[in-house]
Amino acid sequence: MVVLPLLAALALALLLTPVARRLAIRTGLLDHPVERSSHVTPTPFGGGHAIFAAFWATTAAFTWPLERPLVGLLIGSTILLIVSTVDDKIKLPPLPRLAAQLGVGLIVYLFGVRVEQITNPLHGFLGPEIVVMGMWSLPVTVLWIAFVTNALNWLDGLDGLAGGVSAIAAITLALVAAVAGRAEVAVAVAALAGAALGFLRYNFPPASIFMGDAGAMFLGFMLASMSVVGAVKGPAAVVLVVPLLVLGLPIYDSASTILSRLMKGQMPYYPDRAHLHHRLRDSGLSVRETVLFMYAITALLCSIALGVWLR
Repeated sequence: MVVLPLLAALALALLLTPVARRLAIRTGLLDHPVERSSHVTPTPFGGGHAIFAAFWATTAAFTWPLERPLVGLLIGSTILLIVSTVDDKIKLPPLPRLAAQLGVGLIVYLFGVRVEQITNPLHGFLGPEIVVMGMWSLPVTVLWIAFVTNALNWLDGLDGLAGGVSAIAAITLALVAAVAGRAEVAVAVAALAGAALGFLRYNFPPASIFMGDAGAMFLGFMLASMSVVGAVKGPAAVVLVVPLLVLGLPIYDSASTILSRLMKGQMPYYPDRAHLHHRLRDSGLSVRETVLFMYAITALLCSIALGVWLR
């Protein structure tokens, strides 16, 4: 249920990423280094397109015909891929990107990807153990998807970082879905992990290709959506805990960066070196050491999530 789609997507990504790299060079889709960059020479984008193609080809092969939530994810992720590719090429302002993230969140909500209930962290002191979202389901779902999509995009600041963290998180969600008996979710998230791992072969430092916003936003969008489409529905006590732990690193990085900027009187999207990976680099760690350290944090959080789920 998990291994075959993971291996299939991995193989496809291994084959497609070099093709995407050549196409990016030919079309001038390059990331030119700036002050905050970890690379010093122009590097091609295009990895996100290879991840997208490897994921959807594998998912369709193993789950055809696609169920309604997956159809919504296909539509939403295609729109997001187009917008983020334009962003990689001409650098869109923050508001159009946010509008796209909110828009695709609305689309998948209409196709059944919804946060319908969450665990009450104050249970025992205030209110029931499970809070049914009701009319709040729409805004919570859309904001969750937009936040995690943007969080993964912000995390993509070092070679191999976003791809590796996404792969670890996706493998964890695939295992949770498999245990929960959600075969279609397990297959899709396993394919996402395989696609990210195949791309990582070319993106681990020193990278020969970047995923760009097209890849980072796609991974964030899919992880956010898969974490609520059914992969973690089950024991009441973990309805909220599992996705928060699995996606804990990008969530912390994004939240702490926004808070830091607001405290300085800056806008949340102000470019600086407030991200966790920037702070670790500034402390003296190399790119590889920083990436591996953040992999370890993600693996630890995911191990805790599995422990909570299986207890």
